[in-house]
Amino acid sequence: MQTMTLSLPAESLIGVRIPPRQLQQELCRRLAAALFSDGVLSGASACRMAGMTKAEFQHMLGERGIQQPLDEPDLDQDLSNLAAWRSR
Repeated sequence: MQTMTLSLPAESLIGVRIPPRQLQQELCRRLAAALFSDGVLSGASACRMAGMTKAEFQHMLGERGIQQPLDEPDLDQDLSNLAAWRSR
């Protein structure tokens, strides 16, 4: 896996309300959510960036009130999954 280092000015992190041990993980998750929400990243890429499963990522988006854009194939698949679940 290729990685990228992002440099942030130290003064931009003064007073941040995220514990230092969780800072990198939380920033990756927030960046992934923002890029996904803006349509820059696919859901799969955003999950990888966030270090989360699809279900975990979707749950996080829901907690943060971030809309999950659905295109027609996604909607068709969701409706098919719902129909299959109801017929059990």
